[in-house]
Amino acid sequence: MFEKTSGKTLAILFGLAFFGAFMVLQVIWGFPIVDLFMKKTVTEDAKIAIKDGNVCVVETSDRTPRRIEHCPYSAGDLVTVTYSEGRAGIESHRPRE
Repeated sequence: MFEKTSGKTLAILFGLAFFGAFMVLQVIWGFPIVDLFMKKTVTEDAKIAIKDGNVCVVETSDRTPRRIEHCPYSAGDLVTVTYSEGRAGIESHRPRE
């Protein structure tokens, strides 16, 4: 069947088959590849749960503890934090206004 087909044509067919399989999996899984490039940013108020030295820990609504290094707040303070959904780090923080 493929005896008279050139190597270049076979490579193109293989590439198209691979791309098609990749796209089918993306559709089945809800396009998770998009999450790598377009992360959802969340801003919310959170309470400082723990302060240990100059490190504070806040627990956000997704129940993930997040650290604030060089923390100027006290335990119990309310702060506004911004973070990327699915990641543990905090992008920014400020006292709640």
